[in-house]
Amino acid sequence: MAGEHRDDLVMQSLLLDEIGQSVIGMDGDWRITYWNRASERLYGLAPDKALGLKITDLGIVDGAKERGQTATDLEIAHRVARGGDWAGELWVRHSTGREFPVHATVSRIRGRHTVPVAVVAISKDITDRKHTEAILRRLSAMVESSGDAIIGADLTGKITSWNAGAARMLGWSSWEAVGQTHGLVTADDGAYFGTEVTSRSGNGAFVTGVEARWRCKDGSVIDVELTVSPVYDQDGIRVGASAIARDITEIQRLKAAAEAERERLLAAQEMAHVGSVEHTVATGETWHSEEFDRILGMPADGPKDRETILARTHPDDRDRVREVWARLDHGLGFADFEYRIIRPTGEQRWLHSRIRSMKSADGKPIRFLDTVLDITDRKNAEQILEWQARHDALTGLPNRYMVTEVLQGFLDRTARPVVMFVDVDRFKLINDGIGHGAGDTILVQLGQRLKTAVRSSDTVGRFGGDEFVVICENLQMSGAQAVAERIRDATRQPFDVDGRQIYLNVSVGIALADVEDTAESMLQGADAAMYRAKSAGGDSSAIYDVRMTGRATGRLDLESDLRLALERNELSLNYQPIIGVSTEEAVGFEALLRWHHHEHGPIMPDAFIPIAEETGLILPIGAWVLREALRQVQQWRRQVPGAENFTAAVNISGRQLVACDFPDIVEAAIRDTGIDPAAVHLEITETVLMDQPDLPKETLQRLARLGVGLSIDDFGTGYSSLSYLKWLSARTLKIDRTFVEELGTDPHGATIIELVLGMAESLRLDVVAEGVETAVQLAELRRLGVRLAQGYLWSKPLPAERIPAWLQSHPAKRPAAISAPISAGQPMPRVG
Repeated sequence: MAGEHRDDLVMQSLLLDEIGQSVIGMDGDWRITYWNRASERLYGLAPDKALGLKITDLGIVDGAKERGQTATDLEIAHRVARGGDWAGELWVRHSTGREFPVHATVSRIRGRHTVPVAVVAISKDITDRKHTEAILRRLSAMVESSGDAIIGADLTGKITSWNAGAARMLGWSSWEAVGQTHGLVTADDGAYFGTEVTSRSGNGAFVTGVEARWRCKDGSVIDVELTVSPVYDQDGIRVGASAIARDITEIQRLKAAAEAERERLLAAQEMAHVGSVEHTVATGETWHSEEFDRILGMPADGPKDRETILARTHPDDRDRVREVWARLDHGLGFADFEYRIIRPTGEQRWLHSRIRSMKSADGKPIRFLDTVLDITDRKNAEQILEWQARHDALTGLPNRYMVTEVLQGFLDRTARPVVMFVDVDRFKLINDGIGHGAGDTILVQLGQRLKTAVRSSDTVGRFGGDEFVVICENLQMSGAQAVAERIRDATRQPFDVDGRQIYLNVSVGIALADVEDTAESMLQGADAAMYRAKSAGGDSSAIYDVRMTGRATGRLDLESDLRLALERNELSLNYQPIIGVSTEEAVGFEALLRWHHHEHGPIMPDAFIPIAEETGLILPIGAWVLREALRQVQQWRRQVPGAENFTAAVNISGRQLVACDFPDIVEAAIRDTGIDPAAVHLEITETVLMDQPDLPKETLQRLARLGVGLSIDDFGTGYSSLSYLKWLSARTLKIDRTFVEELGTDPHGATIIELVLGMAESLRLDVVAEGVETAVQLAELRRLGVRLAQGYLWSKPLPAERIPAWLQSHPAKRPAAISAPISAGQPMPRVG
């Protein structure tokens, strides 16, 4: 009976051996009685190593307990001993020590009468299956954890799988979705997940990048990107499709926003005339924006490459563009430059290009981004501004800047140029008489006449005001004088202004180049020569002499020092007495300004007073003279016996008289010194009054209300009218010394004085004779009835500290009766 069972076991073992399953036979004590070839292969033990030993002695089933298998060898033995069978997975050990899983069945061998006589264990290596299961588990976990929706469907479109990502993305759970068709999610006509996708995946190819609109459970619609692949069974027959759907709603929104931004950028570029260019190094491909094509005048579908741009570039700028591109290709990171292009119509445009290089990780350029701005309007404006900066706006002639540049260019080339300064004589009369507009018209015409009077190669420019400059090359002195004469002849012809014939003359100053000359020195020399010609009466020309510059430099230094003279206490006053003719008694003093220079000593008044007038320094200096003179005379009136009625005569300039604050200055000086206003006489020359036709009436009225007297100095040298003298409210006339000098030698002088006395008597004015130096002149003045005089016959102007001694040495012969305020002094040069 046992033999039959054993024969059956051997036969089954042989069958199982063919399919690679291990068969181990054991007796009731678990000793191995059978070991087939599959067992030898599976455990690495030959039959002679296993037969007769207990299964537990081999060490193939007592390891890997830590792997968590479902039963131990003892538990299996107990179960079989109780008459049961056991089947399951075990971790076993190869003779080499390698552990691996097997699926095993352990059962008793029973006879025909069901009496167990032995135990058989059948096992199979399931390592490959376990590995496959592990892979499937990982894939399943990945599918479930994926943020994308992974959906399977059969050939009819019915959903067969639905991962967690699909549930999160679309809202339906897997039990709600599986069994539904793709219509559950498609928000459009379903073409992308239906016929079209099915037909494409049915060809055995993946379908990627398909975009679709899907509907969610809550009714919202999202944008998805699909990757669809066919699914085959184990026989290679297509049974369905699998789709991976990624939510690209936010990406699509950003793309739409970026596209809108790009459209706005392109629109802004079009409005600002800014174009864009992108150049890819590897392919040589160049992209142009529409605005760049418009800037170049190129069709939108035209060729896009560097050579096309270069063909449009101005020939003179092509080398520079090539050089910039070459430097960019060799690693230059940024370029900023300007160049010109020529459109197909022939129109020239200026472009400003800013190129930035995009580099790879190794620092090599891979792409260039170029922003191109059309700056033609700016360039045109710059050219206009440059022209305006170098030309006179009224005449269009070269201005001072350009004249200097041209002249210096001649000097740099040692061309020995000649410079002529041309100035219109008494041009102020033209502006005042017929207006500045007519004056401008004459200047324009004069500029054209000067151009016709010189050679075409000569330069005629306007230096400013009514001054013009002519620059001639390679002329000797005689030639320069001939050109100057032609210029004067050209200007003598009448100028037609609004139907009026205007005649004018010019003064011309000529400067010839010397070895060490500069443009500035030559212009200064010609200017000095021109002023010399004007000083000679105008309508003439003069050649520059180096001594002119010396005088001009001395005048400039004098002006600078005069500005500091008050601070340095270099100014002082001298006083000349006013004498009563009948008694030769002093009745007052005229204050005369003096300047003792810290280096040059005494400076004559006629040298610095005109400078003070021109620069405006006469205002602060004149205010100081007025205060100091009134203070000193008031001091004598208080302290010197017999000086109680002394008058103070102070010369003022026309510039002081028209100053709006002059009455305030006079009033403050009177108040601060305490002098009687009636003792104050302000002297102004007749010629200055004639040059000031619009004296401020309010000033004269305020001075009259103060009680201050106004004296007309140097009377007889101008052309004052009687009505003018009356309007000024003058109190005193001072007869000029030129008429006094003729007394006793020329009867003409006495006649003039008689006329002045008669006029003064009719206007109730006092008369003072100036410059009395001889007893004969004094006798004539007494005969004519002149009451007051001053001059060297009695005293030169003296410093204040010498006046008391002089008064003691010149006592009065008898008291003098003076009925009216007395004036004293000379014109402004004697006030200073």
